[in-house]
Amino acid sequence: MWKTSNKIWIITTAPLVIVGLGFIIFGVMASPEALTDDGYSLKNFYYFMGGSFIIFPLVAALGVYYYYKRINDREVFLINEGIRGEAEILSREQTGTYINEQPQVKFKLLITTPDMAPYELEHKEIVNLLDMGSIPEGKKMQVVVNPNNPQDIMLIFD
Repeated sequence: MWKTSNKIWIITTAPLVIVGLGFIIFGVMASPEALTDDGYSLKNFYYFMGGSFIIFPLVAALGVYYYYKRINDREVFLINEGIRGEAEILSREQTGTYINEQPQVKFKLLITTPDMAPYELEHKEIVNLLDMGSIPEGKKMQVVVNPNNPQDIMLIFD
């Protein structure tokens, strides 16, 4: 599961929010007659920049938080409510995509669960490069299947 430290949120967003507050303070202190080089109000410029430095980092942090929360909620749901079964690797091939120098692999799987008839499924997964040799074709591994959507699975690597 994805976990992030609360410190990382403070380290990344707090400085930008502080800069934004500084811009707003400068906006309050700026003379109403002061203009930028473009001829616009310096007061409005400071307010706009201050708002941008406050709003954008907070929106980005909330977006990242909810993205990872959704991933974690899916994993927790599958672990707690999913149907446990077995997946036989019929074929596997690298897609050519790497994430953090780990390859994405497209598996063709035969999924067998006690509650459903066996079915084939194509599934993409990021696999540790060191584990590539331990997942040959024909290997059977544990899988958890979403009871509401049999296409949504989570492979369990031993």
